[in-house]
Formats: sequence, structure tokens, C-alpha cells
Amino acid sequence: MIHLKSVRLEMINKELTGYPYNLPIIRNLDDIRFNKPVTILVGENGTGKSTLLEGLASSSGSITIGGENVETELSRELMDNLKLVWSIKTRKGFYFRANDFINFIKRLIDIKQESKQAINRIADKGKNNLEAMPHARTLYELEKLYGQGLEYRSHGESFLDLFKVRFQPGGLYILDEPEAPLSPMKQLTLISMMKEMVKAKSQFIIATHSPMLMAFPDADILAIEDGIIKNVSYDDLEHVNLTRDFLNRPESFLRHL
Repeated sequence: MIHLKSVRLEMINKELTGYPYNLPIIRNLDDIRFNKPVTILVGENGTGKSTLLEGLASSSGSITIGGENVETELSRELMDNLKLVWSIKTRKGFYFRANDFINFIKRLIDIKQESKQAINRIADKGKNNLEAMPHARTLYELEKLYGQGLEYRSHGESFLDLFKVRFQPGGLYILDEPEAPLSPMKQLTLISMMKEMVKAKSQFIIATHSPMLMAFPDADILAIEDGIIKNVSYDDLEHVNLTRDFLNRPESFLRHL
């Protein structure tokens, strides 16, 4: 299912020249079309992948994994100038960045501690158990969603646990380098989860450096080169060819370092 069909830059104020409009990827943004349920965005560090995804997330009304709106100076700036075209707009899904995940786990820990402390205070004062019920329900729902707690799992495992719980059919998922903490085996698990969600009419737009995620079956691959976005094939990607050559002949690379 393709919910978001395209995005293009429509400058309300033509005189804007500072960040992010001085980035080539933004300045040259014409009309990106999303033709497949999975779109992979590829480019070197500093090419503006994350900037573009944040603008997309804000303009699409996506939320972070913590449930907040995407509210930064950058996102507000781009939101006014990006034109999105939808086939069917969905309210399901989320915008994901690795840094947000760390903050999300910390917030879950705080919520659990606050709920437990509130229950203990109510018990110490001998008050009616009805007052403790909202706090007990919070703990119950968190345990139902995340088990003992994401903080008790390895970083990579907790990433996948979160995706497993939060992926819903019919969602739009904007993911910025979700492979960061994942081993190659766990990346295959993520690909498997994505395939199930694609069957359930979800759409993914992903920025990644992982040749494994780039190989997602039948994905559209958009590469940023010299500030221009263009469709490329998997076998033509520099990330893929460099990784393949290194794995085949690591000594030929390492001896020159």
C-alpha cells in the first residue's frame, strides 16, 4: 500500500537561503515519487538524509515513538514548504530515530517508578485502593506491551521488541538508520517484520547505510549524489559494491590504511 505518493518543495518565501535550504538535497528537491511500499534512501554522511526525513515526518503529521509531534525548528521550517500528495492519508505509524529510542526507554523507566511510588504513598496513607487503580493500570499496560521492560533487553533486542509491539497494519513508518544497534542476524529479523507489515498495507521510508536493508525485495532505492536524488539499482550502489569488495578482499583495503 502506498499512502504517501510524493513530496516536493514549494517555497512560500523564495528568499530563504539559510539552513536547511542551503543543503543541496533540499535546494534541488523537485518531486520525489514513492512508487513502492518500501523506499530506501541512501547517501553519504552529511548529504541531508535525516533532514529530509524529519521534514517528511513533520509535514505528514507523524509522531515520534514517544507519541509526541515532530516539533523542532528544522521541522517547522520545512513543514511550511513541503507539499505532500497522498492516496490515502493514514494516522498510523511513527517517525523513528535511534536517539529518540534511548529517551523513550528512560521515559518508560520514569513512568514505572512514578507509578510504583504513587501506589506506595497511597498504601502508606491507608487510602482506598481505588485511588491506586490508575497507577496499577499503567504498570499493567506497560508490562503487557513490553514485558519486564525494554531496559532489561540488549539494545538491539529492545529495538526489535519495540518494532514488534508498535508496528501496525496500514501505517506509514519513517525510519532513520534503524539498523544502528542491530547485528546482521537482527537486521534480517527486521526485514522479515517489514515484509509482514507490507503485506498488511503499510509503507516504509527508510534512510540507511546497511546493504542488507537496501536489499529489501522490490524496494525503490533513491540515492543522493551531488545533491540530486535519483533511482538506482541495488548492484549499482557504492555502499553495496564497497562492502562486497571489502568482504572478498579485506587485506587489500586494510594494508593501505
